[in-house]
Amino acid sequence: MLRQGRVNKLIIGTRGSALALKQAHHIRNSLQSTHPHLGVEIKTIQSLGDDKQETPLPEIGAKGLFTAEIESELLSQKIDLAVHSLKDLPSTLPKDLKYAGSPKREDARDVFISHKWRSLEDVPARSIIATGSIRRKAQFLEVRSDLEFCDLRGNIETRLAKLKTEGWDGIIMAAAALHRLNMVEQITRYLDPLQFVPAVGQGAIGLEIKQERVEVEQLVESIIDAETTQCCQAERLFLAHLEGGCSTAIGCWGRIENRRFLITGYAATSNGSQVIRKSMKGMPADSNQLALHLAEEFEHAGAKELLAG
Repeated sequence: MLRQGRVNKLIIGTRGSALALKQAHHIRNSLQSTHPHLGVEIKTIQSLGDDKQETPLPEIGAKGLFTAEIESELLSQKIDLAVHSLKDLPSTLPKDLKYAGSPKREDARDVFISHKWRSLEDVPARSIIATGSIRRKAQFLEVRSDLEFCDLRGNIETRLAKLKTEGWDGIIMAAAALHRLNMVEQITRYLDPLQFVPAVGQGAIGLEIKQERVEVEQLVESIIDAETTQCCQAERLFLAHLEGGCSTAIGCWGRIENRRFLITGYAATSNGSQVIRKSMKGMPADSNQLALHLAEEFEHAGAKELLAG
């Protein structure tokens, strides 16, 4: 265990899925490349979300579904650093914990995967699409209200296997997961992120630490990507202001293009019948203010009522 002033060993806490372990090993390797004498141990921790893989996410309804157990070990200093898929990390964290930043973001987009059809436009009416995300379902229904949906949970390998065995017409997943697991060949089509606005933090790894652990924060600073962290922090502010979560149809995508910060927000009813989608742009130094301004516009347009409906 790493202690104040003694940077010799670090314990990383993570979920035990192939994707989570891939991300944790990436962080370990990055840390050891910048700190060659640092010992790093990876500890797998079972989350509530892992225990209830057959239950649809909205039915579980717990905050921090994939993070709470890891955060408990972080608070008790059984681990020094938590490595999450940032989209799983709630925008409001427990007291004494903080989001320390992210390394460079992977592709933030969603993808459509099908063994039957080459694009969403090709999919016939009444076809069955599987997803465990209310946001993804709402976005698909907005453009294809004639499709039917079923719930999809489990790790990446399980989801891909179910696509074959269940005979579904397609599934929707995050591009980043398939990129990290070297499964790009599974992707049928990348979805336009302006129409299919990603989840907050999608494609980014989130590093979480205990507030008082200054020595850990200093250690991870060497692997943080400033632009990714800035964009993700703005997205998280948007989410926090609207009090959204994994059981609501909400998304946000921040990015820096041509020296300008752009942010696109999305909120909808679960059936996609009522939608708010807006974008803003400004100077990168004003990213947090732009995110909050966008969230206020969403609130004035009735986003909280849509998300509750």
